[in-house]
Amino acid sequence: MKTIEKVYREFCRERFPLPTEQQVSELERRIKVSFPDDYRRFLLEYNGGYFSEPYIQPPNDADPCCPQRVLNLLKGIGAPHNEAELGRPFDLRLFDDNDPPKVVPIGDTPGNSLVVLYTEPDCFGQILLKEPSGGWYFLAYGIEEFFQLLHDWPEEWQKYRHPQG
Repeated sequence: MKTIEKVYREFCRERFPLPTEQQVSELERRIKVSFPDDYRRFLLEYNGGYFSEPYIQPPNDADPCCPQRVLNLLKGIGAPHNEAELGRPFDLRLFDDNDPPKVVPIGDTPGNSLVVLYTEPDCFGQILLKEPSGGWYFLAYGIEEFFQLLHDWPEEWQKYRHPQG
């Protein structure tokens, strides 16, 4: 989880308190999912937080239509704000036929796109970008691989970046 540590140091502006193993297990029981081992470890060691909008560099083999986005939030357990709480019933009901959840929203972008974690067996642990317009785009096979996609904004975007305060 070296990459995750680096990204947290560089881009996290508010880190959420770490949950206990019991809190992670309780969330899994409540929403009727089992998280992949790497994602459970991420929750226990980092949890979630608000980020200073690192650029999500789509993987090399990504769909050429994959939109350019930045990360604003990774949801966590016991988050200080309701919209940042992982496993909210509202978030899980955003998708039809998602009980028990096949996808769990784990993050947001400023443009209302969602970062989602697949929990069904054939795509277990994959992370995708879900656009408000309906498009789904593969990003990573796990949370560590997702963090490898987070970078400072491309040079051509820098003029649009708001100063962090």
